[in-house]
Amino acid sequence: MRILVAALAAPLLLLPASRAQAQPGAAASLTPSSQVSRAEIGFSLYAMGAKGMDMQLSLRRNTEDVQVELAMRTAGMVDWAMRLVMTGQSAARIGQDGRLQPVRYITDSDGTWSKRVTRMSWGADGLPVAEVFPPNDEDDREGVPDLLKRNTLDPTMALVSRVLRGGATPPCDGSDAIYDGRRRYNMHFAPLGPETLKAHNRTSFSGVAFKCTVKLEPVAGYSRKYMAEWSEKDEQPTRIWLAQPPGFDVWLPVQMEGSSRMATARTWITSATLNGQDWLKPVGFIRADIPNTATQ
Repeated sequence: MRILVAALAAPLLLLPASRAQAQPGAAASLTPSSQVSRAEIGFSLYAMGAKGMDMQLSLRRNTEDVQVELAMRTAGMVDWAMRLVMTGQSAARIGQDGRLQPVRYITDSDGTWSKRVTRMSWGADGLPVAEVFPPNDEDDREGVPDLLKRNTLDPTMALVSRVLRGGATPPCDGSDAIYDGRRRYNMHFAPLGPETLKAHNRTSFSGVAFKCTVKLEPVAGYSRKYMAEWSEKDEQPTRIWLAQPPGFDVWLPVQMEGSSRMATARTWITSATLNGQDWLKPVGFIRADIPNTATQ
């Protein structure tokens, strides 16, 4: 569940039709690939059979930098029971080697149970400096040493850097070092292979996507209780399905699934506009039942 929100916080990007039917990697061989300079993407998260959260991500990119804005809020009965509204901004420079170099990361969440604010910036030395509320020492967290903060990405740019990597091969391997102002963790990616996703009433996408697993490894900045209870063998991987829109050199998450002690949560893409043109039109009325397939 944590990875679902972190990836879209995430956390967490051209077809005139409402559904995509592209084979992963096929777009590059059919038409010249284009970079995404503007994107507006919607997602919805469901748990225990009901919608729990709506998310909207906006991306702007030019030759020098990338800027991302994220808005999330609870929906349905979850909003009634435990309202949460979160906004986020993230910015990065594009290096000469094409890698993203974070410069700013801001999140502001206000909910029934808590309010959290994070302001993080990167200096000329590449070291992130964070201001957080409430302070880390108020919730039994150990500080993250500067040595572990270097060469890290914020949660949003970690996902965006993979999305924008493009290429014929899905970005489903390797690890990312992430620092979010409180916690330092690694996200380990592994490929599983292509899978056909059927049409149903909670998503705008159907067709072939590439399935990956992501496992979170805590490093520092977590509560002492969490670190004492965490076990690698008990950490359940999150599954992410990626698709490549025809004509675009990006891989976008179209479905995610993860489990916590309380429930299994699934997130589906609900709309996607790339460079001002609809790739996936917003979810409308019911088209088909939700597939009842076993999770692998």
